Amino acid sequence: MNTEFIVGLTYADRLNMAAEARHRAISELLASEIAALTSLMGPMSDGLEWPAGAAWLAARHGQNACVISDGLSDPWVERDRPETGLGLEVFVESPDAGISDSAPLTALADTWLFPMIAEVSHTLVGYPPLCEKLRSGELLSLEFNIDHIKDGRGRVGVLLSLPRDGFAELPLPGGSVKMIAATLLTPVELKFLRGKGETGRRELADKLYAAGIGHVSLLRRDSLV
Repeated sequence: MNTEFIVGLTYADRLNMAAEARHRAISELLASEIAALTSLMGPMSDGLEWPAGAAWLAARHGQNACVISDGLSDPWVERDRPETGLGLEVFVESPDAGISDSAPLTALADTWLFPMIAEVSHTLVGYPPLCEKLRSGELLSLEFNIDHIKDGRGRVGVLLSLPRDGFAELPLPGGSVKMIAATLLTPVELKFLRGKGETGRRELADKLYAAGIGHVSLLRRDSLV
């Protein structure tokens, strides 16, 4: 990780450089404009230590909508801590956002994608060792509630992984950071993963890619287990 450039820079300079590079890289990666989303939910728990502050972006990737964390890879104010924060950003991509193609990107704040990726983001901030696992290529699964998804599933499950189709990294001034996909699971898939560990998560990920779904989240699809 390159930290020589930070000598003589204020924290505001370092933060601005990271944000500008991240926004540029995400826009190029998705071939999309991006828009900042302001959280209307407030913090989901107390004591969450984002490197600089919680934020998210909205974008499109082809016909799909995307919501991306924007700040997990900000530099910490302390110079002896990583210049790339937690070393990753997380995103959800879906054709099922429920907004029209002509709607502004900020409309994604009112869809299920936003609370889902916000929940994932806050969880990773609260448990930094999970970020280390994800950066190293390990797959993880989380479960929580999302009121926006009204299909009676109750607990919602997601699979967290490095995408296999070129979304792997964002180049930032302090070094490259990983892009981690959050893929919505069916209730049957969530039940299947309980107690199975990394082997079960790998098996499910293989099935998702074999079925042509990959890391994309679909509200309605058949279970693959």
